[in-house]
Amino acid sequence: MAPLRSIVGKFAHAAFTLQPGHRHTTLHKALPSSTSETAALHGLSEMCRLFQATPENNLYLDASPLGRGVFVKDSVSKGDVILSIPISSCFRDDEPPDWFERFTEDDDVTDYERYDPSAWAIRLVASLLDMDLDRDTNNEDLKRGRELWKSMLPDKNMLRASLPVHWNEELLLSTKCTALEVAVDNAFFSRGNAVLAVSDKLGQFLNDRGGFDEDELKKKCHDALDMVQTRACRVERTCEDGIQWGPPLRVLAPIFDFINHASAKTTGRFTANAEFGIEGETMGDIHDAKLVVRALKDLRGGEEVLIDYGDSARPAWKCLNSYGFVPIYDPKSDIVEDGFVENVAELWMNGLRFEVDPYSIPFDLVEVAGAQAMLDGTENNSTDEPLSPSVVKAITKRSSEAALHMLLVSDLSDKEDTPEYRHSASLAASLRKSQYQVLDAFTENLKAIIF
Repeated sequence: MAPLRSIVGKFAHAAFTLQPGHRHTTLHKALPSSTSETAALHGLSEMCRLFQATPENNLYLDASPLGRGVFVKDSVSKGDVILSIPISSCFRDDEPPDWFERFTEDDDVTDYERYDPSAWAIRLVASLLDMDLDRDTNNEDLKRGRELWKSMLPDKNMLRASLPVHWNEELLLSTKCTALEVAVDNAFFSRGNAVLAVSDKLGQFLNDRGGFDEDELKKKCHDALDMVQTRACRVERTCEDGIQWGPPLRVLAPIFDFINHASAKTTGRFTANAEFGIEGETMGDIHDAKLVVRALKDLRGGEEVLIDYGDSARPAWKCLNSYGFVPIYDPKSDIVEDGFVENVAELWMNGLRFEVDPYSIPFDLVEVAGAQAMLDGTENNSTDEPLSPSVVKAITKRSSEAALHMLLVSDLSDKEDTPEYRHSASLAASLRKSQYQVLDAFTENLKAIIF
């Protein structure tokens, strides 16, 4: 851990600031060589052809420290296109199937009324479910492409096991993360309402086609919602001058959805090397536009493509709740944007909860620690400096205890002998490790003040 270089006496952004050190590493991935890797290369190339995505033969799937990801076969220069896929080949929240439409084409309503931005997820869920109804389509390439894409998706049961909203109480509590517990509680009922809305509409449609199994239908709705939650992205509808002309569009883009996350706000081993956005749109018309991924730097052949998933992927507990994985966190990496917080851990003191990161101390935490120090008789209340040595020692002691507590939680991976449960338990342990890393770095930087 880099030693503390400075600490700001007056709080900025309601926090005392601890300055990070400088560390740089890089990540490089070898080209595929085995038969299975060659098949992965062919699979993405075939999807590119069927979805009219370009370039057609420069992407392949392979394993990485972040899980299965997308790699470039040949080098790509900074600013060049890594992937361009037509919006018309994607699942879009503004094109739900006819059985889910609330309004007819003749209804005089705005786009905001027709496609309520708050209900985008259930429209995408409906589109995914419609794919399984085997209805006639005029685009056979698109149909075959989606079938190929579907065959390469994660196992539904393992995906379900990766999302905390499906975990039992023991697993959820083992994360030692109150923010995650609250988020799961909030999501539970809204998710139930979403599944009910889609299953009711689809049930009415299926009744006219010979009936359905209600429990099986709800299970399919949950599976589709898992896919939408973990694989959809948001893009803005804007003109060239940046003016927004419509509600944000949510899309689920095959091929693009296999690209892994890395932060664009830090330097270090896992850093975003690409960005994405909509190109080719015109005012009021996005049908001919494309979702485009461009290189943020020169990429070598065999390097993994990494994009930043945005605010929903940080801190670590939010990424787990949103996408079903815990991002690899390096507390020693540089923050490229002043005041930006990549990851946090919760710290309880005197019955109050605080969120800390390695490089700042919440001002409220300093006040609570100072008040406790005065009660204990270890603080001279005549000082004008809130962050006195006794206050720093008190916070350091508490953060050190909290970090140790993260390591002492019992391993739950052997409580149930199923791959799904072990996967869930492993993710819970990964979140504890991530919080431990934050608390440990926070503690070390505090010790640098004292010693």
